[in-house]
Amino acid sequence: MVTTGSLRRWLVVGVVVALCTTTVGVGVVAGLDAQGRPNLSPYVSDNEVTPGSETTIDVEINNDGTFIDGNEADRSAVTTARGVVVKLRAPNSPISVNTNSVPLGEITEAGSPKTASFNVTVPDRVDPGAYDLRVILDYSYTSKAQNVDSGVPITVNQEQSDTETETVPIRVTDDARFEVTELETELRVGEEGEITGELENIGNDDARNAEVSFAPESETVVALESNVAVGDIPAGESVPFSIPVEVTSDAEAVPKRFDLPVSFRDENGIRQSDTDPEFLVDVGEQRDAFLVEPVNNSIPAGGSQPLDLRVTNNLDEPVTDIEGKLFADDPLDSTNDETFTESLDPGETTTVTVDLSASSSATIKNYPTSIDFRYVDSDGDSKLSDPYRMAISVTEPEDGGGSPLPLVIGLLIVAGAVAFLWRRGTFDGINLPGGE
Repeated sequence: MVTTGSLRRWLVVGVVVALCTTTVGVGVVAGLDAQGRPNLSPYVSDNEVTPGSETTIDVEINNDGTFIDGNEADRSAVTTARGVVVKLRAPNSPISVNTNSVPLGEITEAGSPKTASFNVTVPDRVDPGAYDLRVILDYSYTSKAQNVDSGVPITVNQEQSDTETETVPIRVTDDARFEVTELETELRVGEEGEITGELENIGNDDARNAEVSFAPESETVVALESNVAVGDIPAGESVPFSIPVEVTSDAEAVPKRFDLPVSFRDENGIRQSDTDPEFLVDVGEQRDAFLVEPVNNSIPAGGSQPLDLRVTNNLDEPVTDIEGKLFADDPLDSTNDETFTESLDPGETTTVTVDLSASSSATIKNYPTSIDFRYVDSDGDSKLSDPYRMAISVTEPEDGGGSPLPLVIGLLIVAGAVAFLWRRGTFDGINLPGGE
């Protein structure tokens, strides 16, 4: 006999079973009834690549699912692609795909397309034209979702997995593109210089009104001109370029790599650009603006003499209005410590003269002095050189011993005595001619 309590317990169990019974993928939904499948299609909107470049190809995956039968409101249950993984391959193509696979997760029919990005390398000398790349799509889906009511509602799902292979065309362009050749530069720390070279059009189209841009991402290398026009560059030909730059004194003497983007107009007059050109330069150590060599760097203690200095322009540019200033500390001194030279060409040498003296109390040894130069460079900028240190050797006095003053005094005393005795006409009792 079924009691009222037992009946209640069985009713509760039945409700729990009805609410909790599901299968993988879709929960229990009253009246669920749908059959269909996803329909994924790849598309590349920007399919042009340039020879000699590493770039990104974006593959858009769209889902325009196929609904076969059932309740239209339930179509997403069977048209959604789950666990989508995209692969890009380039068989029989010179293009190399560097990205293995890209997971995209779920792609619904009603949602926006999803994008898989692939890094690819295009060889430098690849022939222009169209190349087919293969897109492989792996995913799973529910082909049939239906509620079966056999006393207790149960959702029956038919799970499927699929792999689709499609092709997308990639076009290798024959646009003008550029390469830096014949590079020449002598950049040095703390100096202005020029980067010169040739810009070669290695593409198949002519470039008109080309311009190079130099904007280094460095605080120690400064572009004195950021944009330099180079004119027309027919396919296969080269034109020279020259870019003035400055390397600050804070820079390190190391190789540096720079980009040199080129903008130009194509055969249709449309402004195009090539951001691939680059080059490598060596930055040299900082150098002295002048070379200074004393002609004679010794002076006797207590003496004074001219100090001749050979001064050479060590820069790659002419300089003018060269003002020298000598610095000497006790026991050295100078009453004329400034020089002036009107101009010096690169590598040219002149001799300048200052006065130098050493006190008589100077110890016989080497003493430091220095000289610096204020000058005007080829751009009209006034600059001050670093000090150039020189050793001055103080030597023994030229007479071989102290001051000659005692000898002079002694001679004067003797001469005075002789004169006195002469007037008296006698030397120790000896009568001299003319004496009394």
